[in-house]
Amino acid sequence: MPQQSFGLGIIVPSSNTVLERDYTGLGLNGVSFHFSRVLNSEDTIEQLTAMKESSREAARLLGHPRRMKGIALGCTGGSFVEGAGYDESVVKVMEEASGLPAVTTSGAVLWSLRALGVRKIAVFTPYDEWLSNRLVKFLQGNGFDIAMHAFGFDLRTTLEDNCWEPINDWVAPQVPNEADGVFISCTDFGWLRGVAPLEERIGRPVVTSNLATLWHLLQTVNAADRLPANLSQLTEVSKSRLNNVG
Repeated sequence: MPQQSFGLGIIVPSSNTVLERDYTGLGLNGVSFHFSRVLNSEDTIEQLTAMKESSREAARLLGHPRRMKGIALGCTGGSFVEGAGYDESVVKVMEEASGLPAVTTSGAVLWSLRALGVRKIAVFTPYDEWLSNRLVKFLQGNGFDIAMHAFGFDLRTTLEDNCWEPINDWVAPQVPNEADGVFISCTDFGWLRGVAPLEERIGRPVVTSNLATLWHLLQTVNAADRLPANLSQLTEVSKSRLNNVG
């Protein structure tokens, strides 16, 4: 019997060049993606905090197409910028506007790390120092320890499709032995197919913003089986293990 077809709505920062390509390129069976954008021309506190209210109208419009099952705000900074609990307040705004289940990237990252049993994290970002430090505080405020923290990666080195080697070469030598796993932040990093090679290289699980967002959104709408299991350790997590995550 064919799997049921449905749509997922993704709210994308206006400067993002990756999310549409990453998600549609996976060719998930029976899943269509519908995108809307909110202003993010620069990572300032004003633009990142304004994203919460902008997501209200974007979510409302994404709730209109038939067979839509869920919505995600595909921005990490825009959902952690005000600290622990901020991601949940953004979810509430989107759900009230759309009438659909919603997730944020930052909330999805928390779920992903917990599902993998990761507690001490090596964190990597392309952000300026102030925003990267806010991410660290967000993770610590949600019960995680930080083994190391590197920021300022140049996104221009990954403009080509599936160009994941520069990121992996930046991350791999810096991961300390005491880290349980790695989190690489920002939805403008585009290398879903590079996660498994990095995991094999460092011998630990890797969570990325784009991977976590899609994984958690599909979990939320009870369609986790649409993701290929060989994409990463996260996509291999069993349903029985998820029952113990909270």
